[in-house]
Amino acid sequence: MRDLGPNVMDNLPVTEYNNGHRWTSQEEDGDGHNKSKNSSPWGRVKWMDTMVKLMITTLSYLDEDDHKHARKGKWRTVSEVMDERGYHVSPQQCEDKFNDLNKRYKKLNEMLGRGTCCDVVENPALLDKIGYLDEKEKDEVRKIMSSKHLFYEEMCSYHNGNRLNLPHDPALQRSLRIRCSDDDGHGKHQNEDLVDCEEHNMSQKDCGDRGVSLGGALKRLRRSQNHEDLGHPNHVNEGYVPHLHKQWTESKSLELEERKLQIQAELMELERQRIKWERFSQKRDQKLQIMRMENENMKLENEKMKLELRGVELGARF
Repeated sequence: MRDLGPNVMDNLPVTEYNNGHRWTSQEEDGDGHNKSKNSSPWGRVKWMDTMVKLMITTLSYLDEDDHKHARKGKWRTVSEVMDERGYHVSPQQCEDKFNDLNKRYKKLNEMLGRGTCCDVVENPALLDKIGYLDEKEKDEVRKIMSSKHLFYEEMCSYHNGNRLNLPHDPALQRSLRIRCSDDDGHGKHQNEDLVDCEEHNMSQKDCGDRGVSLGGALKRLRRSQNHEDLGHPNHVNEGYVPHLHKQWTESKSLELEERKLQIQAELMELERQRIKWERFSQKRDQKLQIMRMENENMKLENEKMKLELRGVELGARF
């Protein structure tokens, strides 16, 4: 991202969409000379959740058909849509906000891995069980996840090309189609296309030679690279990410082995308790059997004593 300086908003090209006139901080007169303007119509923006979700949803629709907005400029289109919904945000402010969201999203994925990252964002307690991150890295992950401006679910849907966490907005989609189809695009908005070229490390001369028709191809290339990143997690950092993945795999393997041993120990303990109970039960049954036998013996002794007493009584009578 370029360092735009503290007075960036005074130098950015902006658009008044109500009357179709394009204002800049240095406006040209009829002779082609610049005359200074003292103020910019764009103010500071407080991004609300609805604004961020609208911006990401708009970008997701635009990326479905890159060629339709290539000549007009993606961020100008996003800014117009935001303005249409009542949010007065400049193209540069939209781009800066998205870049900030994208930076947080990619940082989490690089540190945790894409699959693990989704689980940790959904359940932050899982972070403590990850063995391939030290405490400093875990604190950095917690700091990113504690941000109110993360929007990980929405960014995940955007990068994966699905609408699981992005609302379907037919009115927005229809408005974008109308804007893209009505745009003639030749020569009027080349500044946005030059920015797109700079994002791909191309020279300004190369962009000028090929014209704004390169916009759609460059954006399709960018989209293809995004899909490659999603399909191959090692693409972003071929040294760091595989190392993390190996550590994560080894950590998971150790956790599973530890869990296996724990389950085996629990089974052995249950078996020991079962044997102990059987022994106790057998001893108790033996004691009960002995008591029953003793009781029977006592009954026999009592009967014997009764017979002896009767014999004594009969002998006394005769």
